[in-house]
Amino acid sequence: MDVMMIDALDNLGDDDFENFKWYLCKGLVPGIDPIPKAKLQNAHRRGVVDCMVDKYSDEAGKITVQALRKINQNHLAKTLESKLQKVQQSEPEERRNASVSVEDQPIQSDWSRPHITQSSQEFKDRTLRENTNNVYIPQDKTQRKRLALLITNIQFEYLKYRAGAARDEENMEWLLTALGYRVEKYTNLTGKAISAKVKDFAARSEHKDSDSTFVVLMSHGNIIQNNEDKGVKYEDRFLNKDAILGVNYHESKNPNDFFIVDDIYSSLSSEKCPALTDKPKVILIQACRGDHAGGVYIQSDSAVHIEKDFISFKSCLPGIAAYRHPDEGSCFICYIVDVFCKQAHADEIKELFRKVTSRMEKDTRFTGLEKLMPCIDRTSLPKKLYLFPGL
Repeated sequence: MDVMMIDALDNLGDDDFENFKWYLCKGLVPGIDPIPKAKLQNAHRRGVVDCMVDKYSDEAGKITVQALRKINQNHLAKTLESKLQKVQQSEPEERRNASVSVEDQPIQSDWSRPHITQSSQEFKDRTLRENTNNVYIPQDKTQRKRLALLITNIQFEYLKYRAGAARDEENMEWLLTALGYRVEKYTNLTGKAISAKVKDFAARSEHKDSDSTFVVLMSHGNIIQNNEDKGVKYEDRFLNKDAILGVNYHESKNPNDFFIVDDIYSSLSSEKCPALTDKPKVILIQACRGDHAGGVYIQSDSAVHIEKDFISFKSCLPGIAAYRHPDEGSCFICYIVDVFCKQAHADEIKELFRKVTSRMEKDTRFTGLEKLMPCIDRTSLPKKLYLFPGL
């Protein structure tokens, strides 16, 4: 690959080569940091290739093609792309299609966010061709308008400050952007405000031109139950439901400041949000669902489904507390980012969630009674959802 890249750059004039370096410094791929200008300023062609391989690894060739197109060297770009595809096709089929195993690699204390591996056009075309009726067909990148909703509660009036939640918010915004979604982000909302933002999001006209959406809620949470001995009584429709707590929640002073998670599904249903009918809606919830430690000592005009194409992934099982590092954020979000970055180019979303679950199960930090097992919930995806990062 290095030789092919050097050959392409050797065919550039000096002005085009300087413009090529300028685009590398500016950044070409969402979610991947550009190469610092100081490293490229005086670099010759071979030095630039070395910097790109060091920075982008296996994606260096693809990024070279993108940069050549930016400077209108379309013939060189097409030639290089063709050479790279021939090299890829010459590899054994098993090697090209194999997913990198990440299941036995727990996140370490010095974990840092990796760059996201881009899907190849060849993989996307083959997947859609071979699974036409079993895969959600993505819209063209140049025309779609993907939206994602991200709500994070960090600072509460009465409840404990969610240390590390700001890092979760940063990581999720970065990941969703890298996956091609424009993120609507809100921080520190009451339950009523969360409900309003979800309903406003469901009404957005951009969903008509989208092919999918993400809704991510991160906050303190609990399962709402009647507590009449403390003077707190709720309507029957709220009982035993997962709730996201608003920033003013207090068990006795302000017990009604919460948002019922089930309301996401009704707000984004075919009835309330027809623009997302037959389009996948991914719900991610980072919140406690109780206070149990998690371990035990044992021995349209036509009829449509009112709710379809959802998949929800929650940070813990019902009744269980979730865990969060005060500096690095929650294990759940870190594992999602890590797995999506390394595997979203090759795996569909349920397999991505399975790998997150498998790695969290084996995480040695959860010792004794403190256990954390995420779970896929309320799934109604009849097809496979591939995110095809970069395409």
